[in-house]
Amino acid sequence: MHVVGFDVAKDSLVGARIDRSGQVKERLELHNTRATIVPVLTELRLRYKHLVVASEATGDYHRMLALTCLELGIPFRLLNPLTVKRYIRTSIRKRKTDKTDAEAIAHVAAQGEGTVLTVASLTNSKPILRTSVSLTEMSQSLELMQQRLAPLLEHDTELLQALSNCQQQLGKATVQFREVASAKCDQQLIALLRSIPGIGERTAPAILIELGDIARFTGPRQVIGYAGLDPRVMQSGSTLNRYGHITKRGAPHLRRALYMSATIAKRHDPVCRALYEKKRAEGKRYKEAILVVARKLLRIIYAVWMSGEPYEVRY
Repeated sequence: MHVVGFDVAKDSLVGARIDRSGQVKERLELHNTRATIVPVLTELRLRYKHLVVASEATGDYHRMLALTCLELGIPFRLLNPLTVKRYIRTSIRKRKTDKTDAEAIAHVAAQGEGTVLTVASLTNSKPILRTSVSLTEMSQSLELMQQRLAPLLEHDTELLQALSNCQQQLGKATVQFREVASAKCDQQLIALLRSIPGIGERTAPAILIELGDIARFTGPRQVIGYAGLDPRVMQSGSTLNRYGHITKRGAPHLRRALYMSATIAKRHDPVCRALYEKKRAEGKRYKEAILVVARKLLRIIYAVWMSGEPYEVRY
């Protein structure tokens, strides 16, 4: 198998191809445009039967590369930048350039890390939903700004009104983006997830869009790992075996939606409430206990989604 890792920027791609032994056999530099990417990948596809292309998640900059790979039938792996960063830290030379980053990406992908993208995972529903989240954060910042400036500008009503108008426009845009993202989801799946206490009108589309096709996971453990909710294991000899913080190697927007859902589920679902109270009684802090509930919630989501049956609250 040959793996090509690309360090992606807005206007350029720097690549490194490694063979099955891990040796760098070729380096590539090209513009991040379809006209440049297509002939290069087409040639690589003809030369190597078993070819994989990978890059870090870079907002929308990797989108053209990923779409072109899928069109040409080349598997594309999207890596969490944290995973690549940890790999670079463990290297002996610890150099960081575009060329060494591309090589590191290729090595990490060769180890099976990352998410194999599909056409469905590259729809515009995810950026639309994430834009609504960004708009919400901007609106919250404006609200704090208004609170801070209100005593200082009590006589400058026009300035305060300008801030208020901005916040209103942001609110309208947020609702619009959120509604469009929700409309692109499978409404039956949304209804199915909303049968689970804690998952509501906003979090159900977020979970659906961020998870994508849940059938690609072999079980709930893989889903938990994808969300970055799996704990880091720390072990020393045979006497110490305990869990540390969560890995955070997965999708941050998915973690955020699950965390919000877990805070509600622990109040309204008896199973989640009992689990939360148990962890608190064991001495866990609030956030740690909520993360345990979030993992439980993700297991419930997996079971409900795969079975197609709504969740039944157990009293």
